[in-house]
Amino acid sequence: MFAQPAHVVTRKRCLKVAQALVASSFAMLVCTGASAASFSCAHKLSASERIVCQDAQLSALDDKLAVSYRQAKDAAVDPAAIEADRTQQWLWRQHNCKDKACVADWYQRRIAELNADSRHGAKMQHDAFESSLAEQKLAPSAEKAVRELKSPVPEVAAR
Repeated sequence: MFAQPAHVVTRKRCLKVAQALVASSFAMLVCTGASAASFSCAHKLSASERIVCQDAQLSALDDKLAVSYRQAKDAAVDPAAIEADRTQQWLWRQHNCKDKACVADWYQRRIAELNADSRHGAKMQHDAFESSLAEQKLAPSAEKAVRELKSPVPEVAAR
């Protein structure tokens, strides 16, 4: 009996690795269909939440909604108002949406509203920055330096 070198892969080992990959792939498929960004599908669900958890398209809209919500809240002059609106809108959906069409329409509308809130908040922040900068009556070189410090970092081009 000779020991095989460590780099030699046996058929038995290949089968074990393949079985593990199949099992983990299956688990990922099952798990990805069972959650949405804003709530867990494992808990007791309302009718509209069950609809979202059972539909990949609605779950993807829920993911988009979560991103839009975070952006709107981050840009908002009054983040508490964004949160209060979120609660009110969610309760409306919970009480009124009983089918996929209603839930999908609700997601589309909320995403559009939050994106508008985000744009408005960003404009308000920009306007406040410009006003503050003008009030300081800085030398042009100092104003340029402040603008460079406060400007967002350009995104790296996609490779």
